[in-house]
Amino acid sequence: MQCISNKFVVFVYFSLFFVFILCDQEDSANITCFLLYSRLRPSKITITGGANKIKDSCPRNSTDQKWIIVKGKIKFLHENSVKAIPNLFRIELPKVGLEKIEPGTFKDLPPLKTLYLGDNNLTKIKAGTFVNLEVSFLDLSGNSISVLQPGAFQNLSSADLDLRENRLTEIQKGVFQNVSLKNLYLKKNCISRLEPGVFGSLYPKSKWGVSLQLSNNCIERLDPQVFDNENIDELILNNNSISILRSGDLNNLPNLSRLYLSRNRIKEVPEGVFNASKISTLDLTHNRISVIANEAFDGMTRIWFIRVDYNELKEWDSRWLRGIPLLRISASYNNIEVIRAGSFMDFPEGSAVELAHNQIRNISDGAFAGLEKLNSLNLSYNEISEWKIDFMKNVTIRDNVDLRGNKINCTDLGSDLEELLDKGFLFDNC
Repeated sequence: MQCISNKFVVFVYFSLFFVFILCDQEDSANITCFLLYSRLRPSKITITGGANKIKDSCPRNSTDQKWIIVKGKIKFLHENSVKAIPNLFRIELPKVGLEKIEPGTFKDLPPLKTLYLGDNNLTKIKAGTFVNLEVSFLDLSGNSISVLQPGAFQNLSSADLDLRENRLTEIQKGVFQNVSLKNLYLKKNCISRLEPGVFGSLYPKSKWGVSLQLSNNCIERLDPQVFDNENIDELILNNNSISILRSGDLNNLPNLSRLYLSRNRIKEVPEGVFNASKISTLDLTHNRISVIANEAFDGMTRIWFIRVDYNELKEWDSRWLRGIPLLRISASYNNIEVIRAGSFMDFPEGSAVELAHNQIRNISDGAFAGLEKLNSLNLSYNEISEWKIDFMKNVTIRDNVDLRGNKINCTDLGSDLEELLDKGFLFDNC
């Protein structure tokens, strides 16, 4: 019995030793430290080991800038993994199977250019993980992150924070506490719930404000309690599930200049959503819009480009754009059939109008009345069979009027053809 016990102890001892050896090998990686000399002739040092060896990969007495690249397998980063390395400016751990980062891992680092932790197996970012970190680009894309704890990025100063292609379904208030950014990338997650105030303490890294990029998620509305920050100047919400725009949705984004709402489920643009905003670029393409309120864009004193392509508009109404400094509107790929008299009354001078690929058959006399100077007009690929030279009488065209892809017979234009061609009109085979 005693012999069996001794054999069992020996067996367990060697089994544990063997498991330890396997684990050590599994977490082993090639850690390369590049030393960048002032004369731009880099040298490198490569060592083999686990997370504990990262801090030992670069000579501490060197004054050169240092760049660390890890290749292999490292599952766990802890407080002693990346101890303060003088003149370190870049760390990359791509595809190393990283599963966990302990808070405090990066607390003593100097300001970094890049911290790349993308394409790993991270599932959770704990509070304090990136606290007080200064880095130009923090990349956490391509992981499996589903949890961001409040305080995870507290006091982070970064030009770009990349959280694309993870598994986030919600973000709590406090995750981005006192974070200074230029771009926050949250594209291609599963986000459907954003707590009120979640973006309230973002601050701009540059004078241009913060770009908030939330495309390819499951967001259903523009909630003014969520999107509440005077520092956000660009909001990208393409490919979400927004179906209704409400008056006041943008009231808490007073300095928003670019708004992208392409590929949602919006059916109507009511009055009061964009009125008096500072938006300069508005993208509403690939929705289901069939109704735009007469005064939907009133008071947009900085707007210069509106896109409503690929929708279900059946009419063009001059009241949409009255009194705004528009330079370009694109409403191609809709179902517009008629351009009525006065459709461009009081239209801003020097604008460009895109109405290609509609179903326009009829242009009323006086359709372009009041339109004095036009950069370009695209009416290509419609159903227009007749064009009168008087349609655009007294209109100065700086570029061209594109009528290609219609049913206009050049011979029917008679003596007007040469004058139209001289003015910049484009026809098929004329």
